[in-house]
Amino acid sequence: MGYKHNKEDIVLAGSQLFRKQGYHNVGINDILKSCKIPKGSFYNFFESKEDFAAQVIEQYAQESIVYVGSLLAKKSTSPLARLKGMYKQMIQDNIAEGCSQGCLIGNLSVELGGTHDRLSAHANEKFMQLVQVIGSVVAEAQAKGEIAAEQDPYELAEYLHSGFFGALTRMKVNRNPVYLNKWLNMTFGLIKS
Repeated sequence: MGYKHNKEDIVLAGSQLFRKQGYHNVGINDILKSCKIPKGSFYNFFESKEDFAAQVIEQYAQESIVYVGSLLAKKSTSPLARLKGMYKQMIQDNIAEGCSQGCLIGNLSVELGGTHDRLSAHANEKFMQLVQVIGSVVAEAQAKGEIAAEQDPYELAEYLHSGFFGALTRMKVNRNPVYLNKWLNMTFGLIKS
């Protein structure tokens, strides 16, 4: 009896390939080779490369939401400290990867934004789900007077996370965390009440 291929393993491998190489630089054959599966097995799970990418985005986003939620969950720490600590940890994660990969959703948003409406919309939806998680902590920080309350907390969360995505792009271009650290220090200096 042959090996049963696990869809989740294939999606995970695709996530790693897309983060390292981008959507356009990864072909179906690269995915097949990485997962050691025949083409027929791939098409048993996915209609197309675009369908595969949509499922990769979905899985990566769910893992990101859980991860970000875990970083923001320490109620013994102030909301502002939790927000800053979350971004510090994400910077450390990127340094550990050699400042070369960034966030899959951010990478695909930049690469596919003007050319693939379905994938762009899906990446944006997942980005906004992350913003909701972050926004709830921004609202906590505003309620405690740690962050000025003039801005809507979810708009401020979108501003924060969009800025972080931009800094990730600069980091990747130069393989250097200096842009992330500048973003962190300037941003938290500006939003602090």
